[in-house]
Amino acid sequence: MHGPRHQVPNRSQWKRWLELRSPAVKPLRAVVPYIICAIVGTCVFELTSCSRSVAWALTSSRHVRGVRTQLLPCQRVDRRSSATACNADTGLYEVLGVDKDASVGELKQAYYREAKKAHPDKNAGDEAMLKRFQEVAEAYQTLADPIRRQKYDLSGLAGLAFYKTDASRLFGPPPWRLMIGRTDHWMWAPEKRNYFLGLIASSIPNGIAGVTMKTIIAAYEEALETRVAVLLDRVSEEQAKDTAMELEEYGLAVKAEPIEGERSNEKESPLHYFRRMQRELGEASEELRKAALDIGSGAQSDDAEFDKWVDMVRTARSELRAAAQGLEEYKKSQAK
Repeated sequence: MHGPRHQVPNRSQWKRWLELRSPAVKPLRAVVPYIICAIVGTCVFELTSCSRSVAWALTSSRHVRGVRTQLLPCQRVDRRSSATACNADTGLYEVLGVDKDASVGELKQAYYREAKKAHPDKNAGDEAMLKRFQEVAEAYQTLADPIRRQKYDLSGLAGLAFYKTDASRLFGPPPWRLMIGRTDHWMWAPEKRNYFLGLIASSIPNGIAGVTMKTIIAAYEEALETRVAVLLDRVSEEQAKDTAMELEEYGLAVKAEPIEGERSNEKESPLHYFRRMQRELGEASEELRKAALDIGSGAQSDDAEFDKWVDMVRTARSELRAAAQGLEEYKKSQAK
């Protein structure tokens, strides 16, 4: 496969590479798919430092830590060509209504402001607003990623044609909450307090940020006084429903519901966003590795499935770069 080492190959390139291998090196086929993980792993390793060297290392045309990175379109232009080949394009900034020097945090705020106005749920059947919703997502995903943003600033949209944006995925699902109500159930008796609190704590999945024994006791006391209290707030749909299912088995009155008008990713901290994208990139690269193994072994595989994970890895890498940039900006703002 030709081109920069860090590019993710598509299915036709992958098949062609395998066809060109001689029988003498056939046993190496089992190892080849791991190249994809090495490609993605290199990107993750470079991003975890969250420093200024991140953007430089990913955009430089020199060898950095043994990885040859891709030249920007303007860097590959003949010196004799006109300087107007890389005229600045401000269209995407205008879509979001931000200045050219907007930070990732400002881009995120502008994205959710505009995306909420154009969301299909609020504009059912309106093709113009659906198009607007997609345009806003593409503008944000391009400008939040420092590499794509630099390419766009230098050469416009011409160098970004192979990127795809899933507007619905980017907008994210709404956060959920779990309500608990006081009833005449025997567990609400004062003498059962400690047992009841322990039961609630054991029913909540581990790893939910902000959920402690102190918050559980506070919800319990509030429910005793007002009959209804929020037990879990701003959690995922799965976390809310799993906890509700556990507590309902004991006959308790609980209700899991989405928080309307909000999105779980909108209020996400820069650190949590960075860690989430690390996790999603790892999961996507593993699925891509499995699809590549199917091709290498000659087994029948779904072209659409392989292409889906190629696009997912590209998207996750782009979002991880955006998350790293946002985390760096956040750290600098806190240091002032």
